Formats: sequence, C-alpha cells, structure tokens
Amino acid sequence: MINERRYSHPRRSARRAMLELLLPFALAVWAQPGMVQEGLPVGPAPVPDLTGRYAPLTCAPNGANCPFIVDDLKLTPVGQKMWDAYEEVIGPKFDCAQATPPSLFADPYRWAIHQLTDRVIFEYEKDDIIRTVWLTGWGHPEPGPYDASWQGHSVGWYEGDELVVVTTRYHYDPHGIEDFGGIPSSTQKRVTERYRREGDRLHSRVLTEDPLILAEPIYFEFEYLAGDDPLILPYRCELDQARFPTQYADPEKGTSLADFGGRDPDLVPVGVRELQRRQQQQSQN
Repeated sequence: MINERRYSHPRRSARRAMLELLLPFALAVWAQPGMVQEGLPVGPAPVPDLTGRYAPLTCAPNGANCPFIVDDLKLTPVGQKMWDAYEEVIGPKFDCAQATPPSLFADPYRWAIHQLTDRVIFEYEKDDIIRTVWLTGWGHPEPGPYDASWQGHSVGWYEGDELVVVTTRYHYDPHGIEDFGGIPSSTQKRVTERYRREGDRLHSRVLTEDPLILAEPIYFEFEYLAGDDPLILPYRCELDQARFPTQYADPEKGTSLADFGGRDPDLVPVGVRELQRRQQQQSQN
C-alpha cells in the first residue's frame, strides 16, 4: 500500500460524512442533458473529463523544491518585514488549521476531482480538505463581505480542454504562501489554477498573486498521475499531536522548527512510486 497511514479513530468528520452521503444524490439530480455527469461528457457541448484520483508526479520549475525556492521569492517591503518577524510557532497549522493554496499543492498526498453540472469538487487527503468550485453561468450567489475562509471562494469555467479556477476571499494566513518558510498571505491573495488531462496525466498550472505580500506573482506547474487507489481518509488532525512539534522551537535557545523538519528534497512523490510499481508489473508480465 502506497502512502499508507493508520488512524487512531475510525470516525469520519461530520463534514466529510455529509459529503459522502450527498455526493451520489447530487450526481444523479444535477446531471442534465448536454452537461456532464461525474466527468463524462454528453450532449452537444462536452466538457473535458477530469474526474479521477491523482497522485503528485513532477513539478516545475524547481523540482524537489517545488513549488518555489523561498529565498528566491520577490516580496514587497511589507511582505519582507512580516517574513523577518515571523515565528513558526504562531502558525495556524499547529492548531489543525487546513493547508491552503498554493502550498497545499506541494503536499505529497493524493486528491480527487468530482465534476458535477454546476460545480466541481476537489477532495484532498491532506487535512480532510474539500474545495468547491462554482461554475459560472449557474446563478451562484456572490460571496458576502463576511464570507472569507481558509480555502477562499472559487469560481471556475471551461476553456477548451482546460478547467480554469480562480479563488479569492481568503483569510489572512501566516502560512498562506509557504507553510514551512513562513511567508504569509493577505486577504488580497488570488490563486488561478488551470487543469488539463492527457491520458493518465493531469497537468496543472498555478499563478499566485498577492499585491500586499508578493512583489511578483508566483508561477509553477504540476503533473499528476491518475490511478484507481482510493484516498486514505480521514486525515483526522489531533490537536495535541499538531501542537507537539512546537516544543522544539525556543527562540531563547536559538532553536527553530526548521531544525527539526520541513519538506524533504529527497522525498519520492507518491505518483513516482506508483509509476515505478506499474512499470515493474509490466516488465514482469
């Protein structure tokens, strides 16, 4: 089993249980002639079939350091001051706050796309995250002034063989640009994603803008491997375990969480391991 994890408690979160209960019903009710049902194009106006489960494979331009090299980011004066004053122990991830784009995309976990008629649902192993992309043209209400959230408000549309997703209305997030390097994001963060599938490969292009923090936008690309392995759920963050690493960060002793972990540049992505397994099976046959 690739990327297998064990969980101390089998109970799913109420949010995920509700999604699993409603998703089959939604697929049946929202499927209309000429639209898409669970990713299968029908009628005169087909859309690209992106539905599936995906594992991270490759990343450009920085490979193992993807999505970016923190020291190479061009920050505004405000962004630089906030980074200089940053202490990792204040990060919301140590209280089970969800990872957010763009650093979410660099986490080595599987995820899935579910295409419905009027929306697209992104489901992640990481942090039990569910993102809803509201497709334009269906009369969805605009977010109100108090509707900011960790995952923001996402709208999307199809352009040829691509799904385009634009997300705004994020919370201020001390980890909002980079959750290991400590680059924050403001409520003006805007993330644009483009997804296109070729065979068993899903290609994504991501542009991140934040005029208060970033002097220049951040751009990177990911490639994912489609597969049949189920997502390993629930992630089930435990507060005591999430807070445990902070004991190692002691400014008075000059220690930092950077001394005790972070992204491993030698980590082999799940998709690469899966591709190697498939190639080995083919050679044996």
